[in-house]
Amino acid sequence: MERIKENLSLFQELISCNNNNLYLWTYSTDFELLQTNCPKEFIERDNIFLINQSEILLNYAQNGHFPCILDSFLNIIWIAAFERSDGILNRIHIIGPIFIGTNSYQNLKHKLDQRNYSVPARLAVLKQLDSIPIVPSNLLFQYAIMLHYCITGEKITSQKIIYLSSTEEKHKIHDTKAISREHPGIWAAEQEFLGMIREGNPDYKTALEKSSFLSSGIRFDTGDSLRKSKNAVLTLLILCSRAAIEGGLSPSTSYSLCDYYTQKSEEAQSISELTILAKNMLEDYVQRVQMTKEQAEISKSVQSCCDYISSNITQSLSIDFLAKRAGYTEYYFSRKFKQEMKMSISDYIKAEKIRQAKLLLSSTTKSIQEISDDLSFNSRSYFSDSFQKIAGISPSDYRKQHLKI
Repeated sequence: MERIKENLSLFQELISCNNNNLYLWTYSTDFELLQTNCPKEFIERDNIFLINQSEILLNYAQNGHFPCILDSFLNIIWIAAFERSDGILNRIHIIGPIFIGTNSYQNLKHKLDQRNYSVPARLAVLKQLDSIPIVPSNLLFQYAIMLHYCITGEKITSQKIIYLSSTEEKHKIHDTKAISREHPGIWAAEQEFLGMIREGNPDYKTALEKSSFLSSGIRFDTGDSLRKSKNAVLTLLILCSRAAIEGGLSPSTSYSLCDYYTQKSEEAQSISELTILAKNMLEDYVQRVQMTKEQAEISKSVQSCCDYISSNITQSLSIDFLAKRAGYTEYYFSRKFKQEMKMSISDYIKAEKIRQAKLLLSSTTKSIQEISDDLSFNSRSYFSDSFQKIAGISPSDYRKQHLKI
């Protein structure tokens, strides 16, 4: 008992290093709060978030051994682990509340409305939601494993973690006709399209059009046409990201692009804006795969440098840093890079920044100054001069010709 108390005390100190708003709660077997490091003014609020979850948790706790992650009201996450003595449940230790992603204000408001809370109560809860920390899912698993170890001394993997939900349902298609006949020909067309992405083949548009005729996307009506379009683009993005990796594009570059286009898709305010973004996304992936195949004879150190530049194009990149990263002197690596890439490192960085600038100019409404700042140019005038030299046209004229939002 004393050992567990000491372990939990140390655990609280460790998690507080990452986030001061992440609290540890200890409950009795009757779900009576025994102890917490949560400030008094928040205790009532956080118990509200656990309303109707105690029964689910206690039912599992009677026989469940491994830690669990509870997905509760308003998509708030809790991690629970169980303290036993001679197999009998003594206490329940819980970490939370936690968000694993940014939640839409309107979505949260809708869920609060469903609970029939009074207006003052809803406003109070919404105000307090800002203090709930956002924890990445991989860190969430680590916390669950650590909490379980502190209590039981047992080392487990993330595969042992149990997931509980207050809205748990069984999802299974029982109509075999729906499974076997609803999507004829789509697989073959999709594979043809993804094969062209892997090849960096510019004729991918023909294959994409063919698959589009066979399917209008996932057959689920969200009641929101923009949301449905975003879901379709995100599905396409993931498929293209993986196909590009299979085509030779480095995983780090592909994943960075996936993160970038996911964010831009979610930010899109109209279907036309989303459509333009999807076209730019596909063109970007295909061009990068083409470039990778053209550079097949390039050494690993230079290719790694190119990938790093591409993945960190918004940063201020120095030749000295890139050379040290590759394990060479600046003089030697500069010569090696120029011999293989037929241009200097600084010219390559500038060309990559201008390529990204073209994408931003054609697919966003960011100002030229914002784009210049995003890409770490020293000034707008330097950005405009660099753009003019490489693209043969000014940034403003390029936008006039290519912006279709």
